[in-house]
Amino acid sequence: MEFHRKQRQVSFLDSADGFTKKELLFEVRTDPLTAHRSRILSYRRRILPEIKIASEILEASKAGCPFCSGQILSSTPKFIPSFAPEGKMSRGRAVLFPNSFPYALHNWVAVFSGDHFLSLDRFPVEILRDGFLIARDGIVRLTKMDPRMKYASINWNYLPQAGGGLFHPHLQVVVEEGPTVSHGEVLEGLKRYQIENTSTYWQDYLSEEMKRGERYIGHYGDVHFVSAFSPRGILGEVDILFRDHMNIEELEEENWLHFFEGLSKIFHYLQEKHILSFNLSLFFGGKDDCSSWVYGRLCPRMTLPPWNTSDINYFEKLHGEVICVVLPEELCKELRPLFSN
Repeated sequence: MEFHRKQRQVSFLDSADGFTKKELLFEVRTDPLTAHRSRILSYRRRILPEIKIASEILEASKAGCPFCSGQILSSTPKFIPSFAPEGKMSRGRAVLFPNSFPYALHNWVAVFSGDHFLSLDRFPVEILRDGFLIARDGIVRLTKMDPRMKYASINWNYLPQAGGGLFHPHLQVVVEEGPTVSHGEVLEGLKRYQIENTSTYWQDYLSEEMKRGERYIGHYGDVHFVSAFSPRGILGEVDILFRDHMNIEELEEENWLHFFEGLSKIFHYLQEKHILSFNLSLFFGGKDDCSSWVYGRLCPRMTLPPWNTSDINYFEKLHGEVICVVLPEELCKELRPLFSN
């Protein structure tokens, strides 16, 4: 398995240092499965200042929030009776209902609880469990009713910096008969690897990362966490692998709890580093001729000081390459101690 990287060195006369010659190094990395490319500019990493969301912003965001306890039953859509006669599905404090602005054949929202805002240190296992498992319940119900709906994802945009439209914590579920582009690229890569190597990519990849020890963070039960070699975010990416679990129906509650345990460690890290938000996706489904483990990706997100500039620019949006300021091996070193127990 080849982890291809190319080092580049750029020279210029630095105006900040009397126009003396300055040399900077960066790396171009290619993902061994999908050929996704990242440019690692570790010289641009900075210690982020502590940022707090102003109380007046949070208070103003409550006005008319459709997900708050007093509004969610009357201000959010209901499922059609043939799918959910109860209108909305619920589990504990979590509620699942259709997205008012759908962008997939089946696109739902899972609200964790009635709490309008939860900081990263205020997501107990019970809240995470109710939110993710009600999303799971909906996917399982749909796939039993319509086996053509083979491809699903559970997604989380936490806070506006990550594209969250509301402060109120919620997940989005997407289920269709075909994979999204990213999911499809992974499945095509898995199939290609299986044909060329007569072995399973996820198993070989995980074994290789564990053997190298450069980016393997740790695991809880069958759920493994790896710092991605070619990350998809400016602050790196954590890959999540549910070892030997091929679909959402196979995941026991214990597997979910192990996932939440790792997630809570990552939340602790983000808060310690003054990183407020993230994107998370879990992917389910595979092709008939090539199955896949359940896997996920978590990318921390930020806005760039001092003008709150987006961390996505033309390289990501139009060229399909990611600018990352965190060396994946360093991200692993920083996260691994949290998983050491």
